[in-house]
Amino acid sequence: MNTDATPSRAVIARLQSSCGDALVTDPAELAYFATDVYAEGEPLLAVLRPTSAEQLAAAVRVLTDAGVAIVGRGGGMSYTGGYLAARQPTVLVDTRALDRIVEINVEDAYVVVEAGVTWKALKDALDPLGVRTPYFGTMSGSHATVGGGVSQGAVFHGSARYGCSADVVLGLQVVTASGDILTTGSAAAAGTSPFFRWYGPDLTGVFLGDCGLLGIKTRIVLRLIPRHAHIDYLSWQFKDAAALFAALGALARHGLASETAAFDPALTRVRMRRAGLGSDVKALGNVIRKGGLISGLKLAVKGRDIVDQDQFSLHTTLEGDSAAEVADRVARAHRLVDGLGESVEPSIAKMMAANPFAAWNSMLGPQGERWAPVHALVPHSKAVELFEALQALFAGERETMQRHGLFIGTLISSVGAQVTLIEPCIYWPDSHNAFHVRTVDADHRARIGCPGVHIEARAAADRLKRRIADTMRRHGAANLQLGKFYDYRAGRDPAALALLDAIKARLDPNGLMNPGVLAR
Repeated sequence: MNTDATPSRAVIARLQSSCGDALVTDPAELAYFATDVYAEGEPLLAVLRPTSAEQLAAAVRVLTDAGVAIVGRGGGMSYTGGYLAARQPTVLVDTRALDRIVEINVEDAYVVVEAGVTWKALKDALDPLGVRTPYFGTMSGSHATVGGGVSQGAVFHGSARYGCSADVVLGLQVVTASGDILTTGSAAAAGTSPFFRWYGPDLTGVFLGDCGLLGIKTRIVLRLIPRHAHIDYLSWQFKDAAALFAALGALARHGLASETAAFDPALTRVRMRRAGLGSDVKALGNVIRKGGLISGLKLAVKGRDIVDQDQFSLHTTLEGDSAAEVADRVARAHRLVDGLGESVEPSIAKMMAANPFAAWNSMLGPQGERWAPVHALVPHSKAVELFEALQALFAGERETMQRHGLFIGTLISSVGAQVTLIEPCIYWPDSHNAFHVRTVDADHRARIGCPGVHIEARAAADRLKRRIADTMRRHGAANLQLGKFYDYRAGRDPAALALLDAIKARLDPNGLMNPGVLAR
């Protein structure tokens, strides 16, 4: 509990006079903002919802002068404690009111957005203009924000071909712990537009993936490309993991797919246990609108019985600027992969493309179980080795998992030409926290139910989550969304760590910006 209540009350009074309704102290709201998908942090003193960088900067000066910690939050779709308070008193900054698309410059191929713009809102604004960002968001992009995505690091839509969220950033506006408003990229030069990132040392890169360690992002500049006019879909199933990883690596090295999503048999069974596709009118309707009546009919007839539940499956989208280009990509993909697996109807790929941001309900399992993913980024050459090490870990934990009702399904993808992503997802029976209640659709929660409190299962899941991350690290994995969970400092090059610490000390000498993040 906070034992220094009088100074805290004085800070709140000052902020209320200057920020008005932008300052939230309602206990129910504070309880919600103190939780993420996985855990609950220290109680919050208040939540600030700034509507401008200037308002935020003035508030930050008040807070840091009083010794109050500050944590930035985007859409809230974190499961690594990225915005959970690690100490008291802490004020959380909810950036979602910074939701303007400031400039869309088609001629110069960039867009400027405020940090609270969601990936879905950005796509909706760009689509009519025939442009897009190369990477265009997470599967939870209806809720996840651009600011959160570039702060934590994010992948999926467009990642197989164009990389992660950081790869599309040209410049930033950041509020630092001193209340300064800092600009990076070419826009930092007087009279220069934000069209170019590498104007001198790449200061933009320092703030990407920092999880809010160095400041709170208020604006982001992203590069634009023309929307690809043609698209096709391919899916395969494989008898073993080695064949799947060989196929995924081949597609990645040749740059053929825009998105790749693969499921191990366990995750396929999780998907099959969810509510049937036949009842999901929106999903079916979107497939018909995007891919035509035949695609919709195939999905309706096959339902979720599209792939063999005992095999690995891979689902891809392939894009191009002409029908001939897409046909060439499809033909080359078939030549690379058909000898490794069996080509199947790509209905899952079509459904994912037609409903790109529909994943927020997936943070609960098919019978209301809690969910926690743990991911690793490894070079293709290490993928099979890591996957097998994880299977050995799960086999050793089988008795504990069965006793507590835990199960695991693994999502696999690729990022650019070099990277395989392996993401085991832990499911366990447990109560839903304030974040789930607010974020998951009420009718969906009613349909799947809630298992209730299972303290021992929660503890078992927590131990397994750490063991998974430790196994990944021993096999040379990198991570995104580091937050307060993944290792960052352990074993890091001392000179590189000293440089980061020096930058942190210059921008935040009292360590008040998101204490505890990147601390492992």
